[in-house]
Amino acid sequence: SAVDKAAPEEVDVNEVIERSVRWVTQSASGKFTVDLDLPAKMRCRGSSGQLQQVAMNLVQNACDATAGQPAAHLAISGELADGRLRVRFADNGPGIPEANLAHLFEPFFTTKPVGQGTGLGLSISYGIIERHGGSLAARNRAGGGAEFILTLPVESR
Repeated sequence: SAVDKAAPEEVDVNEVIERSVRWVTQSASGKFTVDLDLPAKMRCRGSSGQLQQVAMNLVQNACDATAGQPAAHLAISGELADGRLRVRFADNGPGIPEANLAHLFEPFFTTKPVGQGTGLGLSISYGIIERHGGSLAARNRAGGGAEFILTLPVESR
């Protein structure tokens, strides 16, 4: 766990995501590629450490989900619109079984084998994003794979 400042601060979301990708890909056991397409100056107010926890969880989950793919891949794209930033984490894994979509953010819900996941990562991430005034959603992509969409209010200056 990381020590984090209690008072909200300006957070460079691009930096948080780039650091998360670097950390996860360096420790990934197989070949896992990540493409980033983020607009400049995506900023919000909040806790850098907590947002780092969310980003790392989403990247790690994509890495785990794509482990069986011949070319494991995650595309992270961002956009700024209407006072909000939106970041999409789209992987080329098998997707999420329809029956599980409604339960993804519930505490202790996991599809990972015993000993490989606690079922807390997405639940904690969901709570962190809500406390930051945003939302976290998941869906299956039409072409296959899963997509997580993180939305936060932008830092106003």
